[in-house]
Amino acid sequence: GDNDDEEKKDSSSSHQQSSNDDHEPTKPNSLPLQPTYTLPPSSLPPSGLRPLDDVTLYRYLLSDRHHKHLTFHPETSLQRLLSALRFRQTHQADLIVRNLASSSPTDIPPSVLRCQTLRIAIWAGRDRHHRPVVFERLGQFFQKGHASAATFEEWMESYLYFLERHFVEMRRAAEATGRPVQRIVYFADFQGVVSSILNRKIWTIVPLLKHLVRTVECHYPEIVDHIILFNVPRMASAAYNVVKGFLDPVTAEKIELFAGVPLERFRECMGEEVIPKEYGGRNEMEYPQTGDA
Repeated sequence: GDNDDEEKKDSSSSHQQSSNDDHEPTKPNSLPLQPTYTLPPSSLPPSGLRPLDDVTLYRYLLSDRHHKHLTFHPETSLQRLLSALRFRQTHQADLIVRNLASSSPTDIPPSVLRCQTLRIAIWAGRDRHHRPVVFERLGQFFQKGHASAATFEEWMESYLYFLERHFVEMRRAAEATGRPVQRIVYFADFQGVVSSILNRKIWTIVPLLKHLVRTVECHYPEIVDHIILFNVPRMASAAYNVVKGFLDPVTAEKIELFAGVPLERFRECMGEEVIPKEYGGRNEMEYPQTGDA
């Protein structure tokens, strides 16, 4: 339709502007800092789509690069990008960015705050490469079986706030260090997953996670550097294989599994001041248990 043509035109124009600069394209390790998103929604073109920067374009190119041959597929990446831009417009991602930047907690919808108490994750600090560090009590989320405690739309909105927070934290890290920060690192505690298998509540959570990955996460490619899942018992391997089956292959390759708490591996990644105290570090940041619905 006309709207699609307009969106393609705007995206194509931004792509050409990014690639027709006077200088040679920068190398991946010297890309500029994350975009600042300083344009207010009222300044956007009629399509509502934002201008694109080199970092974003490169992320989308990487997302469709062939694993073995390392060849790019620009047309596939372009369609992925256009889909993501429409998704952001439909789900008012700019409003989420504005609310996250606000100093007033009242700007965060109550349903998002409630979902955040049902799925606990904290931004613990930065790793040795200045990347933001997330710890999540994923096993407790399985154990509690909170999928039905909110509608899918509420879970999706909460997850969008979580994903957009990635860019806020990366930008803060880049500003603090004066270096490009393009990804985060993610650590998930699977403690509680055995109980979730025994009470079968895990099978109410898996469809929710699968739906979130397919409808939301696909629009945020290449923002995680590596993923460490720990306290993963042997009994949970079947459940992990189910989850791994619907993950993007590139994402799945970044996953490391540990049966207990891999303190030495944590120390390789970050200083002890970032590692939560309960895992052997010195970070006393509040890291609550998962609440009841």
